[in-house]
Amino acid sequence: MPADSLARHIRSLDVGEPRTVVRYDGDDYDTVHQADDLDEELTDEELEEVAKHLVLKGFDDGLEQPEFARFGHLDATVRWFHEVVVLQIPLDDWSGIIVSFDRDSISDTGRLLDEILEFVEDEFHHDTEPDEVADEFADEFAQ
Repeated sequence: MPADSLARHIRSLDVGEPRTVVRYDGDDYDTVHQADDLDEELTDEELEEVAKHLVLKGFDDGLEQPEFARFGHLDATVRWFHEVVVLQIPLDDWSGIIVSFDRDSISDTGRLLDEILEFVEDEFHHDTEPDEVADEFADEFAQ
């Protein structure tokens, strides 16, 4: 399954474990992975609030952006915060995957992003429906 392979691929990159993985499709979203130490940092309500805002940002950064059509579709958005890096990979204008990492755990963000984008393009960007990709990706992290 492509999303299972993507999850394994991310884990195989020497960049540390993801803090959170959120999949979204329209108004629905699921936090499918959450690092254990986040329970000590944030309440469940705060974690849900962060996830909701990340998804809303994801809607702002959809796959197709007419004002930048000459550049092609959007592959990813990277948000650098003081302590956290958030990667958002749109699967279409209303669905995608958001992965966050502790900033100091990533040794090479460019390599990480290039590897993820190459994998997404090669494995399922054109061959699999976005809902299937998000569901499979979620299943891998839910285990």
